[in-house]
Amino acid sequence: MPITRLSQLAVGSFFALATPALMAQEVIELPAEDRILEADFEEVYRVGSLDGEDWEQFSRAFAVGFGQSGDLHVMDDQGGRIVVVSREGEFVREFGRIGDGPGEFAGSTNTAVGFTVLRDGRSVVFDPGHSAFQVFAPDGEFERSVRMPGTSFYGIRNLLPARDGRNVITTNISAFGMGGPAGGPEPSFRPIYRLVLTGDEAVQDTVIRAWRPAGDPDGFGPELVAGALPGGGLVYTDSSAYAIKVAMGNGELTRVLTRPFRPEPVTGRIRDREIERQLEENEERTARLNSPVPTAALAEMGRRRIQSMEFYHEVPVVRDLQTSWEGTIWVLRRGEEPASDGPIDVLTPDGRYIGTFAAGATGLPDAFGPDGLAAFIERDEFDVRSVAVRRLPANVR
Repeated sequence: MPITRLSQLAVGSFFALATPALMAQEVIELPAEDRILEADFEEVYRVGSLDGEDWEQFSRAFAVGFGQSGDLHVMDDQGGRIVVVSREGEFVREFGRIGDGPGEFAGSTNTAVGFTVLRDGRSVVFDPGHSAFQVFAPDGEFERSVRMPGTSFYGIRNLLPARDGRNVITTNISAFGMGGPAGGPEPSFRPIYRLVLTGDEAVQDTVIRAWRPAGDPDGFGPELVAGALPGGGLVYTDSSAYAIKVAMGNGELTRVLTRPFRPEPVTGRIRDREIERQLEENEERTARLNSPVPTAALAEMGRRRIQSMEFYHEVPVVRDLQTSWEGTIWVLRRGEEPASDGPIDVLTPDGRYIGTFAAGATGLPDAFGPDGLAAFIERDEFDVRSVAVRRLPANVR
């Protein structure tokens, strides 16, 4: 595979992060032709059923994670609890509940937005109602609460376990004061944060300053998605091009993995179809909500937001990525339709292309565990969620 070295800062969305970190970095150009992988994963067990045991009747299986023991942790956010399942699919324990005491989740939100599991099996939940992290020991006992600084209300999504085993990574922290968003004007970059949770108050460290598209468009705006690597490094994508960036633990960029797929220009037809699709989803979503706000009012708010969306000028190639327990990078590309899921590439951080799962052959795992375990949150025709745990073959772990 060709390897080149940037001699100066590249321009455009391909290398849009305008910092010295992009100077003179290794760029690895991966092949254009897909090498198809078979998604013949062995199913180890499945949990989550209205007809199952009481413990697996989840209100909503929102997020999942593994510890180094291989036990699966399921965050039932609407039920306000965490359920732990053994490698064999047997119930181990559950903990957490709705309330205002230590280790409880605020009833005003009835949801824990951020969730992850550290390597040693400790669970970390960000509870927006308390603007604090709730940390639970591997045995489920409440360990401590770590508050966010200041007096703002916070929303945090997409928690990842830092591979140091103690802290967490996130690409999204929203702070709101009494009058709306707090903290001053938006920065010119999108941060990837490391949150140190060893004290009573979280310490927020900006590890990476990723590219921010002008205007923060809602329609086809390039997502900032990150994953953690076993050695403490990070991998992320922040542009509309196929450019997977690998960085050290201190944020220093080491290489960029590319494939020669071009973003599709957003035409008026594409824009109209996307608005129509989102309007349909808005109606379906609000019809399912159990909210004190009248459904008609919520639906109208959604319609207004969708119809006034600003669009990015091209459809990004990459929709999402995940990193496995052992360090492979799974990259979800767009499908034939602009807003659909397509093939999944499997890469290594040093720039080796392993292969591609064809579109529809498998979804992107929601969590990776040791010994090739991977958890997938799936929905049936009635929107009931279950969690399937499968074992991945050695070549893609």
